[in-house]
Amino acid sequence: MTSSHEPPTSSPEAAPRGRPSWSGLLRLSLVALPVKAYAVVRSAAPSRFHFLHAGCGQRVQYHKHCPSHGPVAADAIVRGYEHAPDQFVVVEPEELDRLRPAADKALVLDRFVAVASIDPSFYAGRSLALLPDGPAAGHPYAVLVAALHEAGQGGLAQVVWSGQRHLVLVRPCGRVLVLDELHYPARVRAVAEWEASMAASAATTAERELAGQLLALAGGPLDWSRYQDTSAADLATLIAAKVAEQPPPADAEPAVVLPLLEALKKSVAAAKGRATNPTPRRPRQRRQTA
Repeated sequence: MTSSHEPPTSSPEAAPRGRPSWSGLLRLSLVALPVKAYAVVRSAAPSRFHFLHAGCGQRVQYHKHCPSHGPVAADAIVRGYEHAPDQFVVVEPEELDRLRPAADKALVLDRFVAVASIDPSFYAGRSLALLPDGPAAGHPYAVLVAALHEAGQGGLAQVVWSGQRHLVLVRPCGRVLVLDELHYPARVRAVAEWEASMAASAATTAERELAGQLLALAGGPLDWSRYQDTSAADLATLIAAKVAEQPPPADAEPAVVLPLLEALKKSVAAAKGRATNPTPRRPRQRRQTA
């Protein structure tokens, strides 16, 4: 696995990109280059649940309905802004687009900050890979990536998606620029709001030492393969059991709550045992091909 400062093992051109989520100009002062944005995070598989009528088991249907005219087709629905109680004015998408200043139609990096200085609470969870759009954009793109790496910084910008303005951070990752959507500061509560109500630490020396040992034993090189989302498999097991009219999978045993010092001692002993006798990794099964 490569770190955020190591070049990727393959060219960005080699990976399948799919459809871009956004395209436009990336601007830094008078420097402008066309880019396309691609989603970094894959969408999770849908759970395929449906709403049913409990009495008969039929699927519940939802229809777009006008109180005066009955069912309404999708192409007959427009956006309306409520300017007074039950009073609406219709706003067309073209009218909203004309309100956007030219700066909103580009990704303008107007402030640079150390990436590590941004509190994780600000990250909204959406990340896009920004790739140069066309051969002419490749060289200025690479220069910008190298400069951001050398400075250890990312660029803040605002961009409009779906008629809404978003705050984003553009940072280097290997030879690629990654765009992370951020929450606006007004939406993020400062942790200090809760910190004032927290009592000062009363940990004993033994507790601090044991906690430190536990952290050290649980450290080491990061292996992302240990972290797998088993939600779909767990749901499939439950559905299969219900279809076969078998008992559902047994619940996990509740954790036993121990006094802190005793829990730390037992945790450290267990971690040392795992370090001495690591669980052998099961060989990965090869996918059968036709």
